Amino acid sequence: MVPYAEALALQKQVAEDISRGVCGHTLLVCQHPAVITYSRKGGRRHILVSPEEIARRGIALCETDRGGDVTYHGPGQTVFYPVFDLREFGQDLHRYMRMLEEVVIVPLREHFGLNAIRRKGLRGVWVGPYKIAFIGIAVRKWVAYHGLSLNISVDREAFSLIKPCGLDVQVGSINDFFKDEVSSETICDMILEHLKEVFQFEVVQNQDICEKGLKW
Repeated sequence: MVPYAEALALQKQVAEDISRGVCGHTLLVCQHPAVITYSRKGGRRHILVSPEEIARRGIALCETDRGGDVTYHGPGQTVFYPVFDLREFGQDLHRYMRMLEEVVIVPLREHFGLNAIRRKGLRGVWVGPYKIAFIGIAVRKWVAYHGLSLNISVDREAFSLIKPCGLDVQVGSINDFFKDEVSSETICDMILEHLKEVFQFEVVQNQDICEKGLKW
């Protein structure tokens, strides 16, 4: 569990290190205390309640520098922050975001039997009418950061405070589809394994980052 601002600061530092050749592709995996984040482009227009109401519910409010619109992060949602050098993937943002979607879609289909899909013209992953994964990135010097959030057993009530991604969309979690709860660790391990296949990476754990409460 890592505060949003702390995770963002770490991503920016890692992105700068990658651009200077100090380190390689890095994946940060964490959860956040309850927070609504909105992009500079999207602004606050799709937040449906007052800042006072958000604060009363114990939810933070944070402007961020990713693309997209407004979203919610909180317990029961795992966030994957790939800080990747896109120069190794043809500097193709569209392809990169499709790869992030693929990292979620295939494990949910193959391991859990869920009909996980994309939707034409939109970013993210749906199961039936429910959006369960959200994507938003930023890029500096062709190093991408921010990334992918996946609802595993998140409080859906929090999403009613916003218009997620600026869309009229129903939000769900993976565990909405199962009688017996699936652990976030199980899901994350499967996604990590498929990420290695999609991006053709080896994964080496970095103890310095782990000591900050994150892993890659």
